[in-house]
Amino acid sequence: MPSTIAWLDASSEEQRRMRDIIGLFTDRESRDELGLSAIRDPLGDMLFPGTSVLHTRARYLLLVPWVYARASTHANPAAEADNLERTLIGAIRKTDDNGGLIGLTAGAAVRTLPSSMYWGLLGRLQIRAGPGASRADTLAEHLAANGGGDLDEAGTQHSAWHTSIPNPPPGFPRELPGGFALRRDEAEWLRERILTTTPGTLLAHLTQDGPGEESRAPWEDPAVLRASGDARTVLDHARAFSAVVHGAQLLYNLLLAEAYEAAGYDDVTNPVDDYRQRLTAWATTLPEHVDLKTWNVDELIHRVELQRGQIVPARTRRFVTAWTALLRHSTLDELADNGEARALVIKCERESKGAQARIGDPKRLVNWSGGSGAGALAYRWNSVRRMLVDLHAGLNARRGANDA
Repeated sequence: MPSTIAWLDASSEEQRRMRDIIGLFTDRESRDELGLSAIRDPLGDMLFPGTSVLHTRARYLLLVPWVYARASTHANPAAEADNLERTLIGAIRKTDDNGGLIGLTAGAAVRTLPSSMYWGLLGRLQIRAGPGASRADTLAEHLAANGGGDLDEAGTQHSAWHTSIPNPPPGFPRELPGGFALRRDEAEWLRERILTTTPGTLLAHLTQDGPGEESRAPWEDPAVLRASGDARTVLDHARAFSAVVHGAQLLYNLLLAEAYEAAGYDDVTNPVDDYRQRLTAWATTLPEHVDLKTWNVDELIHRVELQRGQIVPARTRRFVTAWTALLRHSTLDELADNGEARALVIKCERESKGAQARIGDPKRLVNWSGGSGAGALAYRWNSVRRMLVDLHAGLNARRGANDA
């Protein structure tokens, strides 16, 4: 198969994780400076299976299969899939609902296509057959299922896509009435896929109890707080972990700010004062998110390891356990000047980043922009919330809306 898609012959899950890393690296507030991703990412997978920070709109879960099904009958299916995805960008740009369009600025010249970003989620929701199948495999399998190509070893033809997937609208992909707005039948079908493949998760709960559009973290949304059972247990752990380590993230940035000012850099205005104020605010609100006396860190790590299928790195476990214990016996509003807390954060960065550590190396601070991994963990919430808002808008749409 052409090299344009061969890189996805590796694990689709691995590709999703790599794209998440790239996406988080470009967001200075979300960078993982303290090695917390070994816990953060499995929690995100437990809450919202298969999702990514790079996901934008729910209808891509239909647009990509439609493109690939059509391209599979072409003489050069890989090239045709590439061409149709780029054609689709132009069609969506012309509509009123084009927010979150991958390629909105670059147009057909965009380097990363939607299929590469959504491939893992399409497998997780069993919209495509074979969760580990590459795009090349899927094109070939769909061709065979429709009377072309080779049969499998048993002489059987299999569809590469779920057989009940709704049909694309007339004119697709050169036209897409409604842009990213889901038709009602599409939204109902996507909800069924999520409920069937991710039962008991917060994602499944939110297909039936939709979130609002404004919350910055899951636990700020009333619909999320109505979750029960295991979904609520995971949510409570995720919320507690986010709140607890946010103090470490802020202290880390305070240490950077102090070193930044001491080195004579001044592009960032008053960063030390800013982070001291943010730490004070964090200390005030921490009890709203976690009861430090009763929160079970060992249970959190056990759940994370079951999700990962491997143990949490020892340095991450040591830091999270020690940091939580420190908070339990410290005066929180004095954390900024707590020598034990400072030493713990400095050690954590050095163990996580080695020679790339910034603390103690003024040369690595010259390009510091005022925040590095300072944002509280929200577990892909902005992306997930946007797709769920799309889903519920479709569920509430008049049947037949957006049809040509």
